[in-house]
Amino acid sequence: METNTTTVEGSVSIETEVDTTSSQSSLSRDDVFDALSNERRRCALFYLQNQPAPVTLSELVDHVTAWQYDQPLTNLNSGDRMCVYSALRQVHLPYLEVTGFVEYDREAGIITVTDAARYAKLYLEYDPGNDIPWSWLYTGLVAIGAILGGASYFETYPFDWLGGHLVVAILLGVFATAAFGHIIHEQRNKRAAADLFGVER
Repeated sequence: METNTTTVEGSVSIETEVDTTSSQSSLSRDDVFDALSNERRRCALFYLQNQPAPVTLSELVDHVTAWQYDQPLTNLNSGDRMCVYSALRQVHLPYLEVTGFVEYDREAGIITVTDAARYAKLYLEYDPGNDIPWSWLYTGLVAIGAILGGASYFETYPFDWLGGHLVVAILLGVFATAAFGHIIHEQRNKRAAADLFGVER
């Protein structure tokens, strides 16, 4: 483990620990939490991850300014924009670059999100207040299936009328319903994240 210190404009020093034993960019949970501890970095990462190509600094500044100050992209306040521009250029983008979330070409003003940022996306789209203990749900469904299957096999009242094919059909229907609900739940969480960082165009 090795500590890298990077000094960015404005005399801001950033220290990050890099695992030199790994061939991949090493992102611990602490790295992700530190990166997402700042609102501007959260908004910037979310925007970058949802773009099909590298983004210019100007475009990123516009989006973060519109989100933070609740302004339409077509009518941004120049003072607010300059404030966001300075913070992103001098602090937040160099920080995200040092921690491995983005590649930041200062001369060209181009930001490219890295594969490592996918870990941050999982946390951005996760809302613990809106979560459901899916593992317990599926465990409960398996237990119910085992009970129904056993009752049918041993012809236990009142399930003695259940045949094997009917038990299988019931279980498939229940699991299909649960899986469909799981998909809808995840899509709603993703839409919630998009709404959180959305801006008026």
